[in-house]
Amino acid sequence: MSDVLLSESDLKLQVLAESLGLEFLHGIGERPPSAAFIRKIPIRFARQHCLLGLADDDNILPVLIGKTESYPLLDIVSRFLNRPVRPIFARSSHIFAAINTAYQQQESQTQDLVETFDRESVLADIEKIAPREDLLDTQGRAPVIRLVNLIFFDAVKARASDIHIQPSEEELVVRFRIDGVLFDTFRLPKKLQDEVVSRIKIIGRMNIAEKRLPQDGRATVQMGDRLIDLRIASLPSSHGERVVLRLLDKSARLYTLDQLGMDKENLQKFRDLVHLEHGLILVTGPTGSGKSTTLYAALQAINTVDWNALTLEDPIEYQLEGISQTQINEKKGLTFARGLRNILRQDPDIIMVGEIRDQETAIMAIQAALTGHMVFSTLHTNDAAGAITRLLDLGIEPYLVASSLIAVLAQRLVRKNCPQCSVSYEPGDELLRIGLPVDTSGTYKKGAGCEFCRQSGYHERIGLFELLTVEPSIRKLIQDRANATTIREEASKLGMQLLRDDGIGKVLSGRTTIDEVARIASRAVVE
Repeated sequence: MSDVLLSESDLKLQVLAESLGLEFLHGIGERPPSAAFIRKIPIRFARQHCLLGLADDDNILPVLIGKTESYPLLDIVSRFLNRPVRPIFARSSHIFAAINTAYQQQESQTQDLVETFDRESVLADIEKIAPREDLLDTQGRAPVIRLVNLIFFDAVKARASDIHIQPSEEELVVRFRIDGVLFDTFRLPKKLQDEVVSRIKIIGRMNIAEKRLPQDGRATVQMGDRLIDLRIASLPSSHGERVVLRLLDKSARLYTLDQLGMDKENLQKFRDLVHLEHGLILVTGPTGSGKSTTLYAALQAINTVDWNALTLEDPIEYQLEGISQTQINEKKGLTFARGLRNILRQDPDIIMVGEIRDQETAIMAIQAALTGHMVFSTLHTNDAAGAITRLLDLGIEPYLVASSLIAVLAQRLVRKNCPQCSVSYEPGDELLRIGLPVDTSGTYKKGAGCEFCRQSGYHERIGLFELLTVEPSIRKLIQDRANATTIREEASKLGMQLLRDDGIGKVLSGRTTIDEVARIASRAVVE
């Protein structure tokens, strides 16, 4: 039955395997690759000929083959690895996927490469560039190209959201932002600063001769079967140009609402709210607090087969199936306000506006909500109540805010305890930092630090949430132009859980630490 699903080339491969009395695999399973094969055979060769060595305790190396014409190349592989090989035929699509996975998991070579540079060869080859770089393909590259590719590779592998190339007086420091925190990752010789920065600017199609003015660039690099969008910004400094790269992994997984970290009560409330037919829902928080991730999760929760959903984004971070997404381009005149005006002509049911930045966008979003559309957007405010006063400060009439706004979700991100090295402990006076008595009972944990979490004790992040629903009493306060403190107090009486309280709950359950909640709670200052 499985033969029916084979492609023509795979069928030929199966016939060849049977004629030679060799094994043909319909599925590779979880067999690990050979470290020696990955280390010595370039990925270009492996992909071109659809070959991959498998780990084996025996001296004979099993090699997967996905093309009939590649069978004679086994002798070359055997001589190159100085080991006898045993061919195993398998579907080409399975082998290609295994090649990408295997080479992504190879150990970092960046720091070793830094110590072997020849400046003259770097200068000679710096401007060599492929239309789209594959970060896994480093064999035969010029040294600086290999270095930059491997820095990108290490950043993606470490789940970094940003790469900082920061010059100092004596060296060039490379830093990764992982789970919201910067780590010093590499220290490069000062003499290579200009070459590394120029290489990055070339990738971003920036002017390498202009070093006195800030520049912005964009690029897409490839890491196996993953595409990574780069946003590049350079800035002159006293020790030379510094560069920051924002990494957007297009293949990163999308979160669902129940994976964000909301407690059961807030989750059910928010799920009910996003299924309403019309109104305005705002998600607030500083840059990097996960607002876009929450909006994407909300859009996924809605049945887009029955509704026409459109988004305006800057940038488009993830591709959503069944939803029309539009990229804002202010240089060409496509602003949020103008895009929203045009979206309303597309017969939408659900609209997601990446950010409300000005009065015009705010008015358009509110009018859309009042005329029967469900509108999601974000604002930069410290807490949920502050979003209401921000709309009033933008010049929106209180009656418009009161009649259109149905909820505000404020959020922050805290780092989660590392699942591999976190241990239970009994805190002392540190509980006072988050407003708890010293004798409060709970399941307190913290990470000891291991290789998996880069000795930080944390791995990945989870959200803290504060959900304000616009009840009749809140609506009355909005119409009376009440300040944020009054609105917050009324919302708390109605059962709203504050950001800090949500954080305390996650500390007591062992999901994060007192230090993390204290760090985040101190930012959620009452306006």
